[in-house]
Amino acid sequence: MKESFTYKITGNADNTALALLAHESAKYSCNIYATKPSSSPKDAKSIMSLITVCFKQGDTVEFIFDGSDADVAAKNIKTALGDSIGL
Repeated sequence: MKESFTYKITGNADNTALALLAHESAKYSCNIYATKPSSSPKDAKSIMSLITVCFKQGDTVEFIFDGSDADVAAKNIKTALGDSIGL
């Protein structure tokens, strides 16, 4: 199953927020990728991959989920981005 959504970063996309995103993404068995228009998709479960994208406030990020729990992962990560992660 595949899912995706776009998200506009309104908070500070520092290493702490990216680490929280990687930690949240690691809870799911599906593949999760994050990308912005100027970059290739990066593994959202890897803090090092996320750092290489250089996310900043105002960027629009596309999240792509591919696997058996993609629907649950997409729903929960979308909620966490604005709540506990603070992006």
